[in-house]
Amino acid sequence: MKLDPQQILIKNELSKLASSLEEKVSTGILKKIISTKPASLKSFYIHGGVGRGKTMLMKNFFNSLKKTPKIYIHFNSFMRAIHEALRDIRKEEKKYKDELIEAVRRVVKDKKLICFDEFQVVDVADAMLLARIFSFLFSRGVVAVFTSNIEPLELYKNGLQREVFLNFVKNILLQNCRILYLNSPTDYRAKLRKSLVKRYFVSNKKNREEVKNLIANLAEGKKYKVAKIKVWGREIKIKKTFGKIAVMTFDELCCQPFAASDYQEICKNFDLIFLLKLPILGAEDANEMRRFMLFIDEVYEKKVALIVLAKTSIEKLCAAEIFKRTASRLKEMGSDGYWG
Repeated sequence: MKLDPQQILIKNELSKLASSLEEKVSTGILKKIISTKPASLKSFYIHGGVGRGKTMLMKNFFNSLKKTPKIYIHFNSFMRAIHEALRDIRKEEKKYKDELIEAVRRVVKDKKLICFDEFQVVDVADAMLLARIFSFLFSRGVVAVFTSNIEPLELYKNGLQREVFLNFVKNILLQNCRILYLNSPTDYRAKLRKSLVKRYFVSNKKNREEVKNLIANLAEGKKYKVAKIKVWGREIKIKKTFGKIAVMTFDELCCQPFAASDYQEICKNFDLIFLLKLPILGAEDANEMRRFMLFIDEVYEKKVALIVLAKTSIEKLCAAEIFKRTASRLKEMGSDGYWG
């Protein structure tokens, strides 16, 4: 994808940071000898409208680093991992001076860079922990790169105890981060919406070829990657992904023992999902149908874009009365109104 001028500015800043991080790792042994205090690099907080390319730029930056110990994680997944580690710590016999800091150590380990995708705060419990978490990380010389749709001082708007949270923003986040505004004029999701006339395809030779070509065009020659998503200590794998796009078959999505929490995480991690080989569902497919309904509910609630290649039309997918709401949502999710 050709970058626009605003994206190039952010890319150049991230490239400078990448060079500094790689150099820091290369000379790390010498620096440990002459100083016990970690050399500090400013973290980055990149914000801007939906579809402007923030995630794409951060992923390219992340993938460019070959030496730096690093982690790329959705912010909600990071906080869930912290809460899971806290739960485990509290079950142990050993007592820790600060259980939260021990939880952060376990999640972050030896990483020197953390890329947080979609930084937002909606939970009061998380909001109250952030000051301690990031004070510890920044004091250890960890560099963070955030992407967010929201500028820092607008985060957690109308949230409980927001004044306490704003102290974290003003005294920790803003003090340790460079704020970069991606004011790109192009909404790439809007471009995708305009180029798609149809979003639900009944499987035949022509439609299979059309969907295949659509996926290839979006991939832009990039190889598929396996995505690994952690859900409450478990790991689910999605075999074909590129960026914020996932390509899955019905069997991969609904013939596995997935629950609503799994579908929630899938929908949080992807902006567009291709669902292929959707079969006709009968009474013998009760478990698969239930999972499919859960998946569609999550896609609908999270407003994720969905392109379907199915055995038959929506009306003929399933005769069960309970399926009517799902069929209705499928129709709406293929409309211009939903995509807009």
